[in-house]
Amino acid sequence: MKQLHHNGVLVPPRYEGKGLTIKVRSENIELTPEQEEMALAWAKKMGTPYVEDSVFAKNFHRDFAKKLGVDVKPGDVDYSEVVSFVEKERGWKANFSKEEKRQLAAQRKAHREANMERYGYAWVDGVKIDVANYAVEPSSIFMGRGKHPLRGRWKVGPREEDIELNLSLDAHRPTGDWKAIVWQPDAMWIARWCDKLSGKTKYVWFSDSSVLKQRKDIEKFDMARELRRDLIRIQRHILENLDADDLRRRKTATVCFLIDKLKIRVGDEKDPDEADTVGASTLRSEHIHSNGDGTVTFNFLGKDSVPHVFRVELPENVIRNLTEFAANARSTLFDGVGSKHVSEFLAEVMTGLSAKVFRTCYASEAVETKLKKTPAERGHPEYVKKYVATTANLEAAKVCNHRRTIPKTWKAYIEKKKDRVKALKERAKEAQLKLRQKAREREERYTERMRKQKERLKAIKDKLETYRRQLTDRKQQGKPIRVLKRRISRQREAGARQKQRLREMRTKHVERMKKLGQRLESRRQRDKAAIEKLRLKIETQKETRDYNLATSLKSYIDPRIYYEWGKKVNYDWKLYYPKTLQRKFSWVETDGASQE
Repeated sequence: MKQLHHNGVLVPPRYEGKGLTIKVRSENIELTPEQEEMALAWAKKMGTPYVEDSVFAKNFHRDFAKKLGVDVKPGDVDYSEVVSFVEKERGWKANFSKEEKRQLAAQRKAHREANMERYGYAWVDGVKIDVANYAVEPSSIFMGRGKHPLRGRWKVGPREEDIELNLSLDAHRPTGDWKAIVWQPDAMWIARWCDKLSGKTKYVWFSDSSVLKQRKDIEKFDMARELRRDLIRIQRHILENLDADDLRRRKTATVCFLIDKLKIRVGDEKDPDEADTVGASTLRSEHIHSNGDGTVTFNFLGKDSVPHVFRVELPENVIRNLTEFAANARSTLFDGVGSKHVSEFLAEVMTGLSAKVFRTCYASEAVETKLKKTPAERGHPEYVKKYVATTANLEAAKVCNHRRTIPKTWKAYIEKKKDRVKALKERAKEAQLKLRQKAREREERYTERMRKQKERLKAIKDKLETYRRQLTDRKQQGKPIRVLKRRISRQREAGARQKQRLREMRTKHVERMKKLGQRLESRRQRDKAAIEKLRLKIETQKETRDYNLATSLKSYIDPRIYYEWGKKVNYDWKLYYPKTLQRKFSWVETDGASQE
């Protein structure tokens, strides 16, 4: 970048106190705004599993005690007044009329749009680019993931004086008491600050849909494709070094083997206060068990505290290395080996290759393979194609072990969907019965009308026959016949009209019954599609219950795979990707068009 202009970031206003109080061991304490903010955050968690978590509760009350200046433990504090305030506020909002809710929604939308206009864009070398997370984090209770040791701690949000802005030298300085204004033309961050709880640096980045981020995505997926083409050569390089004389090189090759075999992260060292999650390079002896039959069981927590449990068959030299490293381990099996060493080792075969590319490669390959194996035709309905796309996405989530905690409401959700299927079937049966009944009634009415009209035709014919006999008699008697001839003529005309009426009735009835039949068939097909669509949705929910598909879709699956598959089966890839990812991967169509 030569030029970077923006208006800073949105810092939430300081909390304004409401004058609430709590009781600590029966003694009233009037809260300051900072104390009240913490008490409110805790009260809003009441009734959730978080407050029942002893570590969560202990961590929160330790920080709350420091802010109060009074030693408190979970159970020492009576939050009744604060909880009452929260419940009243919820009740107040719940009692809004539809019009009031619409007005509030409109106000919030206008506020969001104003903030977006001011903070949501940056200008890079004169080009307007979206900013991703332009609002900095407010103070809150740290929730953590899994069994994070810091869960429940109070996380103080940054103020302007904590935040550094990245701006070119010619840029206007945004209003505010910022910590510093720096210029780093090779960096893609807008603002940064030090997280007061973890001590880590947090950033505001360009949006994923920005040209700069898209370029990074294209490079990542192109690298994964190159890895697929050269995988055998890279695996050979790893295997050749499993018996290297140099200990670090042998450790590095073993780490790379596990990354390739188990599809796990490299797992660099982390801060002591982080959750006990590991990757290939940070495995410890307690995470592996040699079964004595050529297989090894791995059991450890990966990122986000997701359990990784594998029993895999491994080459003899890999098992030997693991056993040796475990016997001599002072901390981790691969002490002295990190992502830097892994990247340097892999770069000997492919420039720019790092450990994380393996997961992208294998996730994309899993999707492509599944799409090829699962039948989907151009004529299939869109919900069937979406189901196929989802099952392919699931394969990538399995490869990356993107497991999730099953929501407590999952069973109730599925039962509700099953009830909807039953209701749909009942409504379909009822609607189709009505149409069939309508057809029967129409047939009965038609039959009755035709009977009457045929009787009328018969009466006309009988009368015509009578007139003819009278005409014959009058001729024989030499009497005048002019009147009879006129009567016969009118009767013939009446008979012709009646026959035409019968033909028209028959034609109209056939057309009406045909249309009714078409309505019935259309209704049957529509009901069948609605039931099948919901059934597939339930099936999808069951199959994907244990996995988070969003992570692999966003970060590990090459979107060009879905784009190319979509063209073959006449399915727009945008129907599967949410709008945020459509913007993130908008380059797919341009890239696809350039290759045609």
